[in-house]
Amino acid sequence: MGRIADQYGKARRVYQTGGLWPLMRQASVFAAALLFQYQTFYVCADITENVERLSEAALTPRVDDFTLEIVSSNQQAEELEARGFVFRSQVDNATERLDKGAIAFCVFVGGQLANLAWLATTQQAQDSLNEPPVYVDYSGNEAYTGGAWTSPQYRRAGLLSYNTFKRMEFSLSHGIARNRYVVGKRNFAPQAAGAKHGSPTYGEGRLLRVLWWKWWKERPLSVEEPASMRQRNEPHS
Repeated sequence: MGRIADQYGKARRVYQTGGLWPLMRQASVFAAALLFQYQTFYVCADITENVERLSEAALTPRVDDFTLEIVSSNQQAEELEARGFVFRSQVDNATERLDKGAIAFCVFVGGQLANLAWLATTQQAQDSLNEPPVYVDYSGNEAYTGGAWTSPQYRRAGLLSYNTFKRMEFSLSHGIARNRYVVGKRNFAPQAAGAKHGSPTYGEGRLLRVLWWKWWKERPLSVEEPASMRQRNEPHS
């Protein structure tokens, strides 16, 4: 059900931000993806110590009246919503993800959710994001970041880069050495953001879904990368 809920949430956001025709295109993509999906990714990592060489001023978003909020529990989310900053009703499985330990980094513009990304510091939290099952060495001071989204109204305003900077800053202060993530090979905006932060691309991943069956394989791009690549065949519901 998680996959269907994720797609429903995406469709709702598409309709709210783009209208009927973008929603219809999304619906056709969703229908096809229920039966079969094949995607290729770059597997990357934000090296958190690099944040010390970055300038927050240079990465400040090009918008007025923005606020970044870090939410790690549903109680915090309720307190945030009481102040007028609502995000759980707009985000796929947000309540469950917070219960599973995922941390939400939310950028609001004038009280409106404009950008979001999640940080997972446990396998349970990573699984709640319903993303490719990238190998993460949680016992070796690694974390996973995913579920990134930016409102079309605020794209190219630097929100993703700023959010990444803040996640790296938070991670470094909590003893996390690297945040692993995946980005679609044709998704150029996150690739450009990663380049700004000195984040290496260390592998390629392939995801195949047929109905509820999921297969994932990672391949290292460098012989220097530790032998942490893995292949997974698993049913998914």
